Amino acid sequence: MNALIAGWAAGYAMAIATTFALVFLLTRVSRTGWLDRFFAHEAPFALVSVPISIGATLGWTMIGLILGAFWLVGGFESKPGALGSPSWQFTLVAGAMALLPLPPLVIFFRRYWWLWTTMSILFAGLFGWFMPLLAKR
Repeated sequence: MNALIAGWAAGYAMAIATTFALVFLLTRVSRTGWLDRFFAHEAPFALVSVPISIGATLGWTMIGLILGAFWLVGGFESKPGALGSPSWQFTLVAGAMALLPLPPLVIFFRRYWWLWTTMSILFAGLFGWFMPLLAKR
């Protein structure tokens, strides 16, 4: 049960960071074109951030619960630890998952490479170290 709560907490922290990142990106794009299909042109960014926050929270907490269940089913609590993590195998899996979206994002949206890298590092930190540490307690 601790692993599920730890996964949910890591997912919630990731949702908060994702909300900030997506609202930042929305302030950088023009309010014409594809964005008008989803939000009214007159809608302020503070109001637009509410559905982004709700969606990010639902999505990331579900991913956190799935990774918490993966921790339990995979038996990672009994695996050896390294680099400050209770399970170096789970940390390796989380790090690999964090790197997966990076190449296409950097190739197609090169301008915000620093944002993509920061979000990947945050994912690896939250799900690779923070979640296993909470799950072991």
